[in-house]
Amino acid sequence: MRRGQAITALAALAVSLTACGSTQTPPGGAATGGLQAKPADLGGMNMYFIANTDQMGWFVTDADGLPLYRYDKDVPKPSKSNCEGECAKAWKPVLADKTPMATGVDPISMGVLTRPDGTKQLTIQGWPQYTYAEDRTAGDMKGQGKGGVWWVTAPNGAKITGGKAQNNSRSSSQPSTPPGSGTARTPQSAPPPSAPGY
Repeated sequence: MRRGQAITALAALAVSLTACGSTQTPPGGAATGGLQAKPADLGGMNMYFIANTDQMGWFVTDADGLPLYRYDKDVPKPSKSNCEGECAKAWKPVLADKTPMATGVDPISMGVLTRPDGTKQLTIQGWPQYTYAEDRTAGDMKGQGKGGVWWVTAPNGAKITGGKAQNNSRSSSQPSTPPGSGTARTPQSAPPPSAPGY
């Protein structure tokens, strides 16, 4: 009989512990007090994006939607900028004082070079990146083809000349349209399916 009473007491204890320790999930939500995901902190990163126009295809922009350019007189391997002094006033080096991150650009292709003044500059496929002082709003490309040596940068690091990006067959299969006929689309935070697959 004592054995039966002991089993009954243990069962009652188990039931009471289960009732005390149970938590109920609120309707449509997870139990409170558990693990919760926190939003990613991107404050320690320099963000870049990709955008698209009919005439240019896909290209890289800064956080303000201004296109990034590469300079034919620079050197990609090892990365070296040949735009100093007055040149760097018109063609502002894209600073990479924080970790560079770009939606739509292969992260392996992104790097940082140290300029002679000690500042850090973004590179894509080894090419130093710049913005043009006369580009003021998203969609401006006043530096495109300037002097025959400045070109908007494609997501794969290629320069865009005369239309679609060289060596960037994934950018768009539509034929080029006359310059000025394309309108810039807003920078993409997540590239649509037709964007380069990086």
